[in-house]
Amino acid sequence: MRGARSLVSLLITAVAVGSLLVLFKPEQRPQGSGQSDKNQSPEAYVEETLGLRFKSAPVMIRVSKDVWLERVEEHLSAQFGPGGLARRSRALELIGFHEFSGHSLREGFSALHSIGLRGWLDSIEGALLLAADFDETQPEDRVLLHGLLAEALIEQASPTAIGQLSDDEWIAESALRASISESINAKLREEERESFLLPTPLLTERESLLAGLPIYLAGLGELPQERGAARIFFETRLRTRSRTLLDLIENPPRSTLELLGGDSSSITPVILPSLAPDHANQLEESLGAFQVQTLIEWMESYEQAQALALLWRGDRYRLFANSSGDHLIWLCRWETNTAAERASEIFAKLKDGLGRSTRFISSSVDGNTTTFTNCADLQTQDL
Repeated sequence: MRGARSLVSLLITAVAVGSLLVLFKPEQRPQGSGQSDKNQSPEAYVEETLGLRFKSAPVMIRVSKDVWLERVEEHLSAQFGPGGLARRSRALELIGFHEFSGHSLREGFSALHSIGLRGWLDSIEGALLLAADFDETQPEDRVLLHGLLAEALIEQASPTAIGQLSDDEWIAESALRASISESINAKLREEERESFLLPTPLLTERESLLAGLPIYLAGLGELPQERGAARIFFETRLRTRSRTLLDLIENPPRSTLELLGGDSSSITPVILPSLAPDHANQLEESLGAFQVQTLIEWMESYEQAQALALLWRGDRYRLFANSSGDHLIWLCRWETNTAAERASEIFAKLKDGLGRSTRFISSSVDGNTTTFTNCADLQTQDL
């Protein structure tokens, strides 16, 4: 179930984090070369750490919470399109994330981009939005400014393709960038550990938010955290020197399968069946390996979810409608027929939670591909 983690995973995380404090540390300057690391400006520190240079001075604007949320709304609309989050909420609910029957995906994303944070990168405008009372002379804000500047520098070097990436690719790339920022913050907190002996109110607020969000959104928020998959992916590759920091920035993971330790080259396109003439297509997207893991963990166990997620080889779902209501079809490809059969058994359990619902759910297997449908009427399901 959610929250369960093996001892091995915790040990790997601890080693990766400890090693990062060395790998992330800028090279020592010779004596007499100028400012010490402690006296570096945050901009210079981030440039030296990432091995990049700002193309233009970073724009930092202190804003009210209302302005901050307005900018987040604009960002979400640009990324997902008009009505895109509402359609995703419905699709995720029909796939099995039942919490979205009573939660707004838009409100959840807005919370992820604002609660428990002191700043946020507006990638559309290329500006850092800071809380109105942001004070970089205070230890916490001073540390957080470095992570925010790292995000701004990465954005200048490799601009986000807003609205052009699949959901899975967007999650993977966003999580990597957030992990770089969080890792820099973690290093600086360690260097100023006297100021961070106890969890700060900001960290407590963030943890409380993640604990109360639907599992789909909570999973996204946890990816760059200390034990999150994206953070482990990033720090392990630096520790083992299998990837350089610059390489990760220029060539981010293209699927959450990579964040989990899989090989994205093993993914093959999944083609949905043709849509009937009287059916209206509302949304086509991919859930991705990480959210498949999240769903199976909630339904079954963390161990089963972890094993099946690494055997995921691509998926595609469609939300569509006709005169009977809305419907969903979801095809998922796996490495082996056995994995497909096991996944289908798990997805079939979604029928158990229907009660007296009039929805029609089925889960079937054809070789290494599972087909899951959730329809408003039996006739549409049989097509």
